[in-house]
Amino acid sequence: MQKRYDGSQLALDMKSLHNDPDLLQNHVDMMLNRRSCMLAMLQIIEENVPELLSLDLSNNDLLKLDDLRSISTKAPNLKILNLSHNSLKTDRELDKIKGLKIEQLWLEGNPLCQTFRDKTLYISAVRERFPKLLQLDGQELVPPINFDVETPTLLPPTKGSYLQNDEIKGLVLRFLQQYFTCYDGEDRQGLLNVYHDEACCSLCIPYFQGQNPSRSSLGEYFKDCRNLKKLKDPSIRHKLLKHKRLNIVGFLNELPRTQHDLNSFVVDITNTQLCFVVNGIFKEVEGPSRDPVRAFSPLCMMLLVNDGIFIRNATTEEIRKAFATPAPTPSSSPVPVMASVPQDMVQAFIQLSGMNAEWSQKCLQDNEWDFDQAAQTFLTLKVMCFWILMAFRMTTYPTMYIMPCPHTIFSSFSFSLFTE
Repeated sequence: MQKRYDGSQLALDMKSLHNDPDLLQNHVDMMLNRRSCMLAMLQIIEENVPELLSLDLSNNDLLKLDDLRSISTKAPNLKILNLSHNSLKTDRELDKIKGLKIEQLWLEGNPLCQTFRDKTLYISAVRERFPKLLQLDGQELVPPINFDVETPTLLPPTKGSYLQNDEIKGLVLRFLQQYFTCYDGEDRQGLLNVYHDEACCSLCIPYFQGQNPSRSSLGEYFKDCRNLKKLKDPSIRHKLLKHKRLNIVGFLNELPRTQHDLNSFVVDITNTQLCFVVNGIFKEVEGPSRDPVRAFSPLCMMLLVNDGIFIRNATTEEIRKAFATPAPTPSSSPVPVMASVPQDMVQAFIQLSGMNAEWSQKCLQDNEWDFDQAAQTFLTLKVMCFWILMAFRMTTYPTMYIMPCPHTIFSSFSFSLFTE
């Protein structure tokens, strides 16, 4: 290697090493696409020329760059790297050395160059790994916009649940407890009651360029993932969209058994409609993996019409905090003990329905003080109420609050609400 090193340029020329005349004359088989040979070269660099600025590894039939990972620590000042005319098939190989702060790179002559539709995409993919790059395959690039001094900043702390509307909060939190109690049970058929007959459901997991589904801990979910950034075929997109509640619950039954940490839930409720977002943590309790911890984020309405489920691996911090204590009911305050007339529940129902205290109390009584059932039965008649009122030409009737979820349809209850 000494004759291949230029001290004036701090450059090491290792191109076509397997065809080196001296090595061939002495019957030395030295091929850098072998792990032992690459590691030996890196050790020599570390021990003798750690100040190296330029390294030429062209024409060495390199298939992968796994063994070159440590180059950033062996030669931390490296600025020029020539990998041209090797056998690198995909730009994902560059991820293995993206810690380098190189300014000049050669990749021409590798199969990976043919995987890009145009030069712009090629440059963008390479520069994503090496943001300080100034030359690619000998061509000058537009100088990158960099800041000389990187000011360390901390992200603002995450906020808790947004529950501006206290009257609806209890209803939503009870819904979540019941939904995930059923979801974590042995049979998820009970979820049929919370999905609309014509509901849609899709599952999405994050997609990272170069991600291999077979090696991902989320591998079981990939076959059902409807990530539109990844899927381009319209027929596959349509196939992965679950339509009608029977198909949806059947699909949910096929997903791994779970245990949700209700204490991790962050719930955001709008103050204009019964729609809310949940972020939380769960773990799988069955399957080949050992209790993997996931994060999820669904967008919900009280009757699920369009259910989009986003699942990703939980962060280290989320895993640390998850299941630290027995999962409590996701409610900031206990449900009040039933009195003869629970005024808190009546007031909450007044706010939800827009009816006066008398009719709100009657609706709750007719449904045995089950707030969720009373809300469901009330909303059943939200479409019918206008025509009923017109038919009977009533002179007095309660003000109706129509929930802005156009497809929300619940179970029926007595017409007596409208006929007195």
